[in-house]
Amino acid sequence: MESWQPDKRISTPPHVLTIAGSDSGGGAGIQADLKTFEAWKCYGSSVLTGLTAQNTTGVKAVHQVPTDFVMQQLKAVWDDGPPQAIKLGMLTSASTVDALATYFARLPNASSSKPIIVLDPVMISTSGHMLVGDEAMASIRNNLIQHVDWLTPNIPEAMALTDMADEGDMNVESLFDMMDITHELSVKYNAPYLLLKGGHKPWARRKVKSLASAAMKAGVELVWLDDGEGGDCVEVLQRQSGEDADDNSYMSEKMVVDLLQERDSDRTTWFISKYIRSSSTHGTGCTLSSALACSIALAAESGADISAQAICQRAIEYVKSSIASAYSFGKGHGPLNHAHMSYRRALPPPTPSNPHPFVSHLIRSDLPLWKSYVRHPFVIQLGNGTLPRESFEHYIKQDYIYLQHYARAHALGAYKSTTFESISYFTSIAAHIARESSMHVAYCESFGISLATLEQTTESAPCAAYARYILDVGAQGDILDLYVAVASCLIGYGEVGLWLQKEVKAGRGNKEGNLYAKWMEDYSGKEYLDAVDRGIENLEKLIAADPPSPARLERLTKIWQECVRLERDFWEMGLKL
Repeated sequence: MESWQPDKRISTPPHVLTIAGSDSGGGAGIQADLKTFEAWKCYGSSVLTGLTAQNTTGVKAVHQVPTDFVMQQLKAVWDDGPPQAIKLGMLTSASTVDALATYFARLPNASSSKPIIVLDPVMISTSGHMLVGDEAMASIRNNLIQHVDWLTPNIPEAMALTDMADEGDMNVESLFDMMDITHELSVKYNAPYLLLKGGHKPWARRKVKSLASAAMKAGVELVWLDDGEGGDCVEVLQRQSGEDADDNSYMSEKMVVDLLQERDSDRTTWFISKYIRSSSTHGTGCTLSSALACSIALAAESGADISAQAICQRAIEYVKSSIASAYSFGKGHGPLNHAHMSYRRALPPPTPSNPHPFVSHLIRSDLPLWKSYVRHPFVIQLGNGTLPRESFEHYIKQDYIYLQHYARAHALGAYKSTTFESISYFTSIAAHIARESSMHVAYCESFGISLATLEQTTESAPCAAYARYILDVGAQGDILDLYVAVASCLIGYGEVGLWLQKEVKAGRGNKEGNLYAKWMEDYSGKEYLDAVDRGIENLEKLIAADPPSPARLERLTKIWQECVRLERDFWEMGLKL
C-alpha cells in the first residue's frame, strides 16, 4: 500500500520559533506565542527555557531547564528546518543566554539564511514575580542583545536595560522622557529596531496632543491607530458610548503611546491608541513580540517591501484587538483572545471599548473627508454667527427640496423592508420628515421666505446630485445599502449639533444674538439626537445579524464616503453663490 504524501500544491507557511518559558495557565510564554503564530498563519515551533507553575493570579514557582537540554531542543528544531524569525522570551539562566548568544554569533550573516531575532526582555510577570536573575540579565545586556534585530521592552524593562534604574532615575513625566529612554537604549545596544511599549504608562489625550506638534517639529512621525487627528470629530460615538461629549471628558481620555526607533534611518514613530480598560492583559508582551515575529516572517515570505512602521502597526493592532475581544477567565489577570483573527470577519464584533464597530469603521474609513463635512467652513461660520444671511437662506431653500427626496428615500426603504420592525422604522422617519417640513416652512418664514417661494425654488445641482444618488442606491441595492446612504445625513447633522453645542459651552461658539441659534438648538436637541441613536443602533443590528464580507464592506464604505462627499458639497453650495 502506497503511503500518503502531503499535497505539494499547499504552500508551507513561514516558520517562526519561540525560545521562551512555559505558562501552565496558558496565557503567556510559549502558549501565548504558539497561539499567536497560529492566528497569524505561521508554523510555530518552540524551545523551552523554563517551566512555571502559574495561573491568572500569579507565578507560584519557576523551574529552569538545563542549558544543555535547551540547546538540544534548538539543534533538533534547526536541523529539521531553520526558522524565518525567532522570538526570545523568558531566558532563565546566564548559561542559557550565553549559549544562545554563541549559537547566534555562528550563524551566517547572509540575510537570506539568517532569521530575524526579536527579543522580549521578560523580567517580571504581570503579577510582579521576578522571572530572570541578575546574572542572566547581565548576560542578556552584555552578550545577547548585540545579536538581536528587534528589542521590545516595556518601560520598567527598558530602564533595567540602561543605567537609569541603578541611578534611581525612574520617573517618566512626559513622552519626551520615553524618547530619552529609547535613545539611550538605541545608542547603548545599537539594535536595528527598538519598540518601547507604553502600556505601563497611559497618558491623557490632552497631554499627547500638547506634545504631538513639538514631536513632529523634531521629526517624529505620528500614527494614530484608533481615531486619528480627526478623532475629535466623532462626538456621536462618544455619546453612544455613554461618555460626555464635552471637551474635558474627551481630552482626559487615556491613551497609550508605543515608540519605535529605527537605527539606520534614525526615524522615530509614535503609535498612539486608546487605552483599553481590561483585566485581561496577561501575556501582552509575549503576544506583541510574537506578532512582530510573524509580521516580519510573512513580509519576508511575500517578498514585499514592507516598512518597519507597517510591521509594528499590524502587531500592535493585533494585540489591541486581542485585549478588546478577550473573554473572562480565572480570578486574576486573564488571557487575551489570540484567536480573534481566526473568525474571518471583515468587521470586529462589538466590544466595551468599541460598541459600534460598523459606524466607527464608516466614520474612520476616511477621517479627513468626514472632517471636511462636519467641520466645514459653513458650519464653523454658522456656529459663531458670521455666516452670510444669503448663504443660509439659499441653504434652507435647497434643504426644503432635499427633505422631499429624503422622505421618498425612507418610503422606498419601507417598501424594500422585509420585517415589520424595519418597515416601522422607515415609515416613522418618513412621517417625521413630513411633519418636520411644516416646521421647516415656519422656520423659513422667519427669514422672510414664504411657502410659495420654497415651491418655486429651482433645485441646485449639488442638491439634485445628492438626492438622485441616494434614490439610485436605494433602487439598485438592498435595504442595508439604503440605510448607509441615508445615515451620513442623520449622523453627520448630529455630529455638527453636538460639536456646536460643545463649542458654545467652551466659549468658542456664539449663541447669544446668533441668527442661527434655533438651527443649532434643533440639531443638538434630545429629539434629534435620540433619532441619531436609533439610527446607529439599527445599523449595528443589521450588521450583527448578517456580518458583511470584505467585498460587501468595501461597497458599503464607498456608498458612505460618496454620501459624505455630497453632504460636504451641499454646505459648499451655500458659500458659493
